[in-house]
Amino acid sequence: MTTSNPQLVGWTALVGGVVGVVSFVSLMLLFVVGEPFGTLNDILSIPIALLLTPLIVALYRLHAAEHAALSAFAMLAGLAGFFATAVGCALLVLGRISFEQSLLPGIGGFGLIGVWLLINAALGLSAGTLPRGAAWSGLLLAIAPTLALMAVLRAGNVASVLTSLGGQSTGATVVSPVFYAFAILAAISYAGLPFWFILVGRIILSGRWTVATAAGAV
Repeated sequence: MTTSNPQLVGWTALVGGVVGVVSFVSLMLLFVVGEPFGTLNDILSIPIALLLTPLIVALYRLHAAEHAALSAFAMLAGLAGFFATAVGCALLVLGRISFEQSLLPGIGGFGLIGVWLLINAALGLSAGTLPRGAAWSGLLLAIAPTLALMAVLRAGNVASVLTSLGGQSTGATVVSPVFYAFAILAAISYAGLPFWFILVGRIILSGRWTVATAAGAV
């Protein structure tokens, strides 16, 4: 399999985005209905990571000629982010780790995905390798995930709040308005990321990005 094939990159990004939409809907249903939607959300993180790997590598190849170190860092952050999330969710489903323990790879992975998107959207905007609409939307969607890296240090607090919101805790949890504001921004990003993947997939399939650069870069 070669990620320099624009058809492969486009279709896997598009399908990965569709699976991401289903995953987000499952997460919302978890808070409304309960299981098995939480488990479904966790399971879907695995195919999402696999499907978006070609896009991660293709974006690296797209920008490597002009920004070798930065694009390589972005690629490593993206791969680590998606697969940390997938591994954490898999271990949670298998009962190997607790919900609180799963937040470390979950939030950390989400943050690394934000770093990956932030760098590539910025490079795409400055170099013109991505349409301006896609680049700007990527930048906006990357802000909350990137800031989420700081929440890794407060995973215990985040776990108690999420458990309370999910109706799995009988105790009262005091939640700061700042947390709610950030949670809303993070939810918007989490919901918007799959649509960004779909958008980029369609851009690649239509030839509206510099596929020649992506295919020819080393």
